[in-house]
Amino acid sequence: TTAECDLPHLIKNDNVTDFRDQAFQWVQRYLGGPWARAELKHFRCKGMRGDLTNYLYTCKLILWDGQNDGLKILKTEKDFPTKVALKVYGEIDSHRGFNSVEMMTLNIILAERHYIPKIHAIFPDGRFEEHEKSRQLRCNEIRKPEVTNHLADYLAEYHKMVMPFGKTAGRLEEMLDHYHSMALSVEFEDETKQKMLKKIIRYNIEEELETLKEICFPCHDHVVFCHNNLSEGNILLTGHKEDRRVQVVGCDLSSYNYRSYDFGNFFASMQFDFGLPKYPYFTRDRSYIPAEEERRDMIKRYVRRLDLPVSQQQLTEDRMYEFSEKFMLASYFLHGCWGVVQADVSELQFGYLDYALASFQAYFEHKILNDL
Repeated sequence: TTAECDLPHLIKNDNVTDFRDQAFQWVQRYLGGPWARAELKHFRCKGMRGDLTNYLYTCKLILWDGQNDGLKILKTEKDFPTKVALKVYGEIDSHRGFNSVEMMTLNIILAERHYIPKIHAIFPDGRFEEHEKSRQLRCNEIRKPEVTNHLADYLAEYHKMVMPFGKTAGRLEEMLDHYHSMALSVEFEDETKQKMLKKIIRYNIEEELETLKEICFPCHDHVVFCHNNLSEGNILLTGHKEDRRVQVVGCDLSSYNYRSYDFGNFFASMQFDFGLPKYPYFTRDRSYIPAEEERRDMIKRYVRRLDLPVSQQQLTEDRMYEFSEKFMLASYFLHGCWGVVQADVSELQFGYLDYALASFQAYFEHKILNDL
C-alpha cells in the first residue's frame, strides 16, 4: 500500500521470538497450497507504512525461475496467490472493546461486496488480503472535485447497506466515553511525554466531553451504516496506468451511526497531511479544510444519490451540513483521546501525542470560529 519500511514487529505467539518466523507459521497454516509446502528460505516479509493502528506487511514466495532455489508451483496450485498483504491488529484493539467475531463478520461481508480487497484468510490476530498495487492519496489530491465526487457516491452506496449489527447510533457516544476515560487514566514514565500529556489535559478535556455531547446530541439525523474513518490514510489510488481507480479502505470501524458523521469526520481530517517523512510524521494546516462551498457541493452530490423528492433535497442538504459542522468537533475530540491512548500502547513510529495535541487545538479552533 505504501513504501516498505522497518517496523516494530508485533509478536503474538509465545513460541517464537522473530516476527518472520511467526508470519511464516501463519501463511503455512492459513493460506495452504504452495505456502504450506514452502520452506523458510522461500518466504519474504516486509513491513509497510500506512496504518496508524495496525501493522501492515507484504508476504511473498520466492518462486523457481529455472535456475534459482525457489519454490516450484504445482499445476493444482495455480489459483493460489504467491503475494499477499498481511494486516496484524494493533495493541489498541484489545483496549477498545474489540469484538473479534463482529470484526470477522464485517470484513467477510465487505469483501464479498467488493468494498475491501479480497480476503484470503482471516484469523484472530489479523487477516491476509489480496495484494494490490496502490498508493495513498495526499490531502491536496483528495480535495479535487473528481475525488470528492467519487467519495460522495461511495458514501451514498455504503450508507444503503443493511448489516447484521446493532442499528442504533449509540456507538459514537460509547467510543467517545471509552477513549476519553482511557486517555484520562494514561500516565507516562518518560518525562517529555508526560509534559506533553499535561499540556493536553490543560485543555480541560475531562469536562469538555459533556459540552461536546450537548452540542452533538441528541441528533435528528438519519442513522445508517457508516464507514466512520474516511480520511487521508484510507483513500487509495489503485491499479495500473490504464486502470487507475480510487479505493476506500480502513472499514474496520464501520457501524451504524449518524450519516453526517462520515462527512464531518472527513472534513475534519483534511487538515492533517500524513506524508511527512520525519517525526511527527504529519503536518496540520487548517487551510486544507475544504471551503464551505466545496463541503456543500460534496453533500449535495450525496443527497442527489438518495432518490429524495426534489422538495426535500435542499432541506436535507442544509441539515446535513449543519450536523457535519458539529460532528467535526466529535471527530477532533475522539482522535485527540485516541492519540493519547495510542501513545501509551502502540509500538508504531508516529507522533501520537503531537497528533492528540493538534486534534484538541483543532477542536477548540473549530468551536470558536463556528460559535458552537
